[in-house]
Amino acid sequence: MIFLRVLIAWVCLSDAAWCGNAEINPPESPDPWFTGTLLSTRGRTLDPGRVVVQPYVFYTRYGGLYNDNWRLQSAMVSRTIIQQTFFIYGLTSRIDVGIAPQWLENSSSRDSISGFGDLPLQLGFQVLRGDEDSWLPHVLFWIQEIFPTGRYNDLGPSTADLGGTGGGSFGTTLGVAVQKTLRLGGDHVLRYRLNASYGFSSPVTVRGFNTYGGGFGTAGRVEPGSVTTFTVAGEYPLTRQLVLALDIGFQTITATHFSGTTGVDGQGEPSPVGRGYSNLLSIAPAVEYHFTEHIGLITGPWFSLRGKNTSEFFGVVAAFYLLL
Repeated sequence: MIFLRVLIAWVCLSDAAWCGNAEINPPESPDPWFTGTLLSTRGRTLDPGRVVVQPYVFYTRYGGLYNDNWRLQSAMVSRTIIQQTFFIYGLTSRIDVGIAPQWLENSSSRDSISGFGDLPLQLGFQVLRGDEDSWLPHVLFWIQEIFPTGRYNDLGPSTADLGGTGGGSFGTTLGVAVQKTLRLGGDHVLRYRLNASYGFSSPVTVRGFNTYGGGFGTAGRVEPGSVTTFTVAGEYPLTRQLVLALDIGFQTITATHFSGTTGVDGQGEPSPVGRGYSNLLSIAPAVEYHFTEHIGLITGPWFSLRGKNTSEFFGVVAAFYLLL
C-alpha cells in the first residue's frame, strides 16, 4: 500500500510527532517531568522565547495487508526509516510555531529509494489554559501545512511498490488537543490527552510510476483522500525521571480519486492508481527518561492492531529532546 506509507510519513508523524515531547513542566513545578507520549499532540504552547530541538528516528517494518474484511494477508516485506528533526519556537504566551524537515529511506529485498520528504509547518494556538486547581483542561488548536518537497513522480519500476518520499500535494490539517493532569491521591499522578484532527490535500498531477501507484504510460490527476485521526493517551510517572506512556490511535482515510490514463505494469497488466477507503487502529507504549528537566529521551514500539484496506506494520520510535 504505497499511499499508506506516505501518509504514515506525513500525517501520523507530522500530526503526532509534534507530540508533547516538545513541552515539559515549567522549571519551578515540583511535579514529575512529563515529555509527552509518542503519538499525542501537546495541549500547551511553549512559553515565549523558548525553543525545542527534537530529533526523531522512526523504523517501521511492513509485512502484511489488512483486506476489506479486516483480515490480515501476507504481502511483500519492506522497511522505512525516517529521520526527522522538530524545531519549535514560542512566539507569544499563546502561539508557537514549528517546522520539521525529514529524510526517508524505503527499502525491500529488491531495491531502495531515499531522499528528503515533504516539509510540515505548524502553528499552535492556546484557546484555553486550565488552572492546576481547576477541572478545566488545557486546550490547544493547531493548523499544519505540508509543502511538497519530496519525490513522488517518475519512480523506477523496481521501486514502484515502495512509493516515493513525498506526495506532491499541499496538505492542510486542522486539529485540537486536550490535556489535563489528574492527582489520584498521594504521589500518584496521571496526565491524559485527547486529540482529534482532520486533514485534506490539494489535487496533484502524476505520471509514470508514482507515490500513488501507476506504471508505464500513467498520466492523470489524483485527489488524495482526507484523513481523520483520533488519539487517546496517558502518562503515569514511576519517579520524577521515569514515566510510562501509552497512545491508542484510530485513523480513517477516504478513497483516493484518479482521472486519466492508468498505464500498465512490467507484465502489461493495468496498473491502478490510488486506493479505497481505509481504517487503522494502532498502539504505542513507551518509556520516558529525563536527565534533567530540559533534557530527556522517549522510546517505544508503535504497531498496528487491526485495519481495513491498509498495511500491517511494526515499528520502533526514539527521540531526544532539548528545551532551551
